[in-house]
Amino acid sequence: MTEYWNWARTFHCRPRLYAEPKSIDSLRSLLADINETKSKIRVIGCGHSPSSLAMSNEVLISMKYFNKILEINEKDMQIHCESGVLIRTLNETLPQHNLCLPVQGSVNYLTLGGVISTATHGSGIQYGSISSYVRSVTLMKLNGDLQEYCLEDDEDLFRCLTCALGTFGIIISVRLQVSPLFYMELNQYSLEFHSLLNALPSHYSSSDHFRYMWYPHTNSGVAYHLTRINPRPISHKTSVFSRIFAWFRYSLIGHHLCEFFFYLSLYVPSLVRPINKFYAKLDGKSQHKIDRCDKLFNFDCLFRQYASEWAVPLDQAVSCLTELQQSMEVHRNVHFPIEIRFSKAEDLSFLSPAYGRQTCWINTVAYRPYGVDHSLHRGFFQAFEKICLKHNGRPHWAKEHPLKQEDFVQLYPHWNLFQKKRQEFDQNNLLINDCLQNIF
Repeated sequence: MTEYWNWARTFHCRPRLYAEPKSIDSLRSLLADINETKSKIRVIGCGHSPSSLAMSNEVLISMKYFNKILEINEKDMQIHCESGVLIRTLNETLPQHNLCLPVQGSVNYLTLGGVISTATHGSGIQYGSISSYVRSVTLMKLNGDLQEYCLEDDEDLFRCLTCALGTFGIIISVRLQVSPLFYMELNQYSLEFHSLLNALPSHYSSSDHFRYMWYPHTNSGVAYHLTRINPRPISHKTSVFSRIFAWFRYSLIGHHLCEFFFYLSLYVPSLVRPINKFYAKLDGKSQHKIDRCDKLFNFDCLFRQYASEWAVPLDQAVSCLTELQQSMEVHRNVHFPIEIRFSKAEDLSFLSPAYGRQTCWINTVAYRPYGVDHSLHRGFFQAFEKICLKHNGRPHWAKEHPLKQEDFVQLYPHWNLFQKKRQEFDQNNLLINDCLQNIF
């Protein structure tokens, strides 16, 4: 029996059957067998979600062989890709056609099917999640029927499918709106947390893609202003000295020493504050850089970690963050960074956490140095969840949360419509695993 872990090694499953279909016919045959046995089924991508959303102890399907880019339409700036294609592959291929993805999250080792199923987002108050750029979804229903769905055919159904958590069927391919290739200019500098809160609108509106890294238990943070610019030749040649310095700074100190420090803090929790303070000073040095957009959208998430992220209405962001800081007087060992990002109000996905409102995304982590399991973060995570929920926050679908169906009915205006449509596609709840059972 295969054991399958997510990237953070915080969740795992032992599926009775693990399958990697290579064709439409083999997938259809597999679904026919599943319907006979009434087995629970989930589709797994790269396993990066820090939750059990994609886990199943019965049938687990990988779409890794459905990884082709089927069409690149340069004129209409649309691509048609199979659901298993990696964001990393699109980042390598689209620039050859003077195109790129309009937004990205922090990680590129994700499947296209996975990122639209969970409304994966980047940062930029004028831009939505990746789900907001979907133009069609080709889905195989549990009975084996294959159909392409567009907004024009059934608006309500399409708004369900563009962020469906893998609960309607198996995504075969996606048509996605993309952008003309752009580069970005990064201006990075130290910014006090209170200064951010006092002038929040001026920061998130003064560049195309603004994000902020807050170092808990300090008044310190790092502002990242990313401004879109036209493509231009970039030299990536570096001297031997520069490469040695980069290894020393980012690999030795930024990764390995950091992991060792946090390992020590598991036994001496009071170390967390000086660790945060040290890296706040180290990371807070001003930096200016120009590069292709994906090179600056993506960054290293360091080592394995627990994670919780919530989407709070933008007009409640300052209040929420202020209360979060106050909670740290009780919870004294919060790891850096708390990442703060922004996105526009969306209307294309009923279950996008940014549906119907401009959004501030707040992500907190607790590192698992050398893969050590611990529960030291649990008290703060529970306080964080309570504070975000108090401010009408919605949890990120790919991350762990404590909410149940009655909570989501209040948070999402079209929740009951989504549930009704979902039941039409999966009457026996075969696509509902333990993670989703409390939701649906």
